[in-house]
Amino acid sequence: MNVRLLCGLMALPLLVQIGHAETVTLEEFLENIQQTHPLFAREALSPEIQMRARERFLGAEDWIVSSSPFYAYQKPLSTSAFSPERINMIGGELGIERAFWNTGGRLSLSWSSDYTDQKIPEIVIPLGPSTVLEIPTGTAEFYQNKVYLTYSQPLLQNFRGKLDRLYYELGEYDVASAETEALETEEGFLFDVAARFLDWVLLSEQSRIAAERLRLANEQLEQTTRMRRANLVDQVDVLRAEDAVRIAEQTLVLIESQFKAKRAELAVLSQSEGLYERSPEFDLYRLETPPPVDEAISRLKEHSRILQILSIRREQLSSLLDGFAETTRPQLLLNVAAGLQGGDEDFDQSLELDKPDLSVSLGFSYPLGNRAAGSDVAKTKLEYRQLEKEIETVALDLEASVRNLLIQIHELEKVLALNQEQIQSAQAKTAEEQRLYNQGRGQLTFVIQSRDNEQLAKLTYAQNAATYHQLMLTYRALMDELLPAGQEGAS
Repeated sequence: MNVRLLCGLMALPLLVQIGHAETVTLEEFLENIQQTHPLFAREALSPEIQMRARERFLGAEDWIVSSSPFYAYQKPLSTSAFSPERINMIGGELGIERAFWNTGGRLSLSWSSDYTDQKIPEIVIPLGPSTVLEIPTGTAEFYQNKVYLTYSQPLLQNFRGKLDRLYYELGEYDVASAETEALETEEGFLFDVAARFLDWVLLSEQSRIAAERLRLANEQLEQTTRMRRANLVDQVDVLRAEDAVRIAEQTLVLIESQFKAKRAELAVLSQSEGLYERSPEFDLYRLETPPPVDEAISRLKEHSRILQILSIRREQLSSLLDGFAETTRPQLLLNVAAGLQGGDEDFDQSLELDKPDLSVSLGFSYPLGNRAAGSDVAKTKLEYRQLEKEIETVALDLEASVRNLLIQIHELEKVLALNQEQIQSAQAKTAEEQRLYNQGRGQLTFVIQSRDNEQLAKLTYAQNAATYHQLMLTYRALMDELLPAGQEGAS
C-alpha cells in the first residue's frame, strides 16, 4: 500500500503539468522564433550588404575634381644671343571630369593659368666709341590663361558604356542571389527547430503513454493488494505488481527528464521564458495528403530556391560573357577638344581668351592576338557549361529526394494503420488476460506482460507517427514551403 501511494504521488505532478499546462502550436512557435532569433536579423543584412557593395561602382560616374599647382625655376643653357638667362614660372591647372555610362564617353573641363618671369639679355649694337643701341629681345613677364573642353567617345569597344556598367549590373545578380540564399538559410533553420519541436511533441506523447501505464500499474497493485488480503492470490503477485509500478515509474521519470530538457532547449532558442510552463499542441496522429509525385516534382523544379540561385548565377555568367566578348573588339576613340586662350604682359588683358583652339582626332588600338580577352571568354564559356551541368545534377538530386520522401510517406501510412490494429489487438489481449486473472484462471505475470506489450504498441505507434511528420516536415522544407509566404518578400 505504501509503495502504491508513493508512486501515485510521484506521478501526480507530471499528470497535472501535462494535463493543465498552457499549450503552444508549431506555427506559434515558429512565428515567435522568427521574431526573436538573431539569425533572421543577420540574414536580412546579407542582401543589404550586397546592395552597398554594388553601389560602390556608381563612383565611376562621379565628377572628379583635380588641381595641379606648380612652380619652376630654370637657368637654361645659352644656345644663342636670345636665350634667357633665367626663367621663373608659377601657375596651376584646375579641372573636372566625368564618365557617362549611357554613352561610354569621357568629358573634361579644365582651366589653366601660368605666369612666366624671365630675364632675356638685350641686343647691344655699338654706334660709336661711347654710344651703343640696346634692343629688347622679349617680354620679361608674361601671363597666359586658357580654358579647355574635351570629350572622348568610344565608337567600338565600350560603345554606350557597356563595359563601364558591367560590374554594376553584375552586382544586381549578387543582390538577388543573396536574398534567395538568405531565405534558404532561414528556412533551413526553421526546419531544424521544427524538427526539435516534433521531438518535443513525441516526448509529450510518450509521457502521456508512460503516465497512463503507471496509472494502470497502480490500479493493478491496488487490486492485487485487496485480493491478497482476501487470500485470493499469493504474496508473490503483490511483489510482481509493485515491481511493475517501479518499472513504470522509472520509465516515466526518464521520459519526463527528456521532455523538460527538450523544452528548455526550445525555450532558449525562442528566447521565451514562458515556454518553460507550456506543453506542445500537435495532433501527432493526423495524416496529411501530399500531392502526386509528378505534380510535386513540377512544383519543385519551378520554385526550388536552390535552382533559382543557380539560375541567377547562370544569368550572371551570361552577362559576364557578353562583357568579355566586348573586350575583344578594337578600341576606336573619337576625341574632340575645344578651347580658348589668351596671353599678355598684363594679367587683366590675358583674361580676354580671344585665341580659339580646336582639334578632332581618332585613336585606334588593338592588341594582336588579344589573348587576354580570348582567354577570359573561353574560361567563362566553360564555367557556363559547367554550371548548366550542375543545374541538371541538382535537379536530378531534388527529384530523387522527392520521390524517395513521397514513397516513404505513403508506405508509412500503411505502417501506421497496422500499428492501430496492433494496439487494438493488444488491448483485447490485455482485457482477456485481466478477466482470466480476476476469475483466478490466469497469472498476474501475463497481465503485466500484456499491459507492457500494449504500452510498447502505443509507443511504437507514436514513434512511427513522429517519423511520419518528420518526413512531411522534410518534404515541406525540400519544397521550400516552410517559410511563410509573407516572409518571402520581407527578406
